Amino acid sequence: MKLDRGSRMQRWAEFDGVRRLGHSRGGLYLVIGVLRDESLGLGRKFGFITSKKAHRHAVKRNRMRRQFREIIRKHGDQLPGGIRLVVIARWKAADADFASIEKDWLKVVKRMGLLTGVGSEGQAEREFRKGKGR
Repeated sequence: MKLDRGSRMQRWAEFDGVRRLGHSRGGLYLVIGVLRDESLGLGRKFGFITSKKAHRHAVKRNRMRRQFREIIRKHGDQLPGGIRLVVIARWKAADADFASIEKDWLKVVKRMGLLTGVGSEGQAEREFRKGKGR
């Protein structure tokens, strides 16, 4: 999946909408927030937050953002359309390797019921598709 400018969230209001109206789940290295947005159609929008709480050095924060973008490039096509997804780095992600972060991302997304075409459909995914998932 290509992560072009149109598929990234850039304004604070977009991030705040996911925080206020969406739901989130956390893993060891990251927190994922998601919000259903019918105005996107089948499109998806992604945002990444790597604050100074995650690491004080910009080099490390930029590395985490690059890793998150790569995970979205690899697995973004498996996510349902019409969602806004925010990935928030935890401080442990700064020193973790890519494979560990990717494994944690997949675990959290599966727990949220967002992965399509992988395994059987769980209760959370059925509720999300019906529009019950906030």
